[in-house]
Amino acid sequence: MNFWAKTGNDVVMERVTNPKPEVETSGDLLNETSIVVCTVDRLQDLECCLKSLLPFSAAGAEVIVVNNGPHAAEVSAIAARYNAGVIRARRRGVSRARNAAIHAAKGSIMAFLDDDSTADPDWLPRLVSPFQNPEVFAVVGSIAAQTLADPVSQAFDSLHHAQFPETATTLDWNTAQESFPMRSALVGNANMAIRREAFNRFGLFDTRFGRGTRIGSGEEPDLLIRILLGGEKVMVDPAAQIFHRHSTKWSSVRNWAFTAGCAHTAILTKYFLQDRSLRGRIIRYATSRVRRKPDHEAGEQARNRVPKIPFLLGSLYGPWALLMSRKR
Repeated sequence: MNFWAKTGNDVVMERVTNPKPEVETSGDLLNETSIVVCTVDRLQDLECCLKSLLPFSAAGAEVIVVNNGPHAAEVSAIAARYNAGVIRARRRGVSRARNAAIHAAKGSIMAFLDDDSTADPDWLPRLVSPFQNPEVFAVVGSIAAQTLADPVSQAFDSLHHAQFPETATTLDWNTAQESFPMRSALVGNANMAIRREAFNRFGLFDTRFGRGTRIGSGEEPDLLIRILLGGEKVMVDPAAQIFHRHSTKWSSVRNWAFTAGCAHTAILTKYFLQDRSLRGRIIRYATSRVRRKPDHEAGEQARNRVPKIPFLLGSLYGPWALLMSRKR
């Protein structure tokens, strides 16, 4: 995989490339895949994203753009240049937009990335290859920064890689070393592929979560929790990579920490309220999170500079945000 070399706490501004192992992907899997790109108001980003997806549409994958904002004519024109279909989701929220695409898509596999990301040339073959195993219901890929020219992008890149495995990993609730599969599900991000069967069995994205909602994120981990609780496997492959245009403002890091904390406790509250059988497990998980961390874990967290105060404030807000969303 491609990664950024790190020395101590400093990021070396040099791309280091390890040879990627060959990936064998059935052409049928690519033909059965629908790539979903949700967009609101980022026309230039959308064009770059769709350009990076051209090899996959040429190989048979369907590309669907969900316009969740204005500029209908402009979005349609950009999509037409890159062999992508367009649907309109008038009600704001990334979960609503993705759900609209799931209903409209033809594929038995749904691959998701955001409009401010571009795909690695091997992204889709690597993301869908694990579906050759019928026990795998979801695959999560990694997210790298498009550039590390500024300290904020470096911080985002470090935060992502700190919570992502370095090698391909298979997750299931039986092997997860935890009482509630929250920690495993936190690998969920904007680079995922899901079997349509998973949506049929476990439901669509919860529209109370994600950008455009009171909670602001958490829709991907919430879905992975349902899949893991349902007894199915999730594959994590860092070699299935996309490149994200991070914000260059430190306030974005603080906002990320707040929404991460909010989503974390909102998800725990959701399952605590809806499933009595999970309550003891959720309490044990929550207790393990507030215990004093071992020195090596505390040091790792400090190096990754997770803004603690915004994360704590978001954690306190999460249950209330979920309850208000339920009321609405």
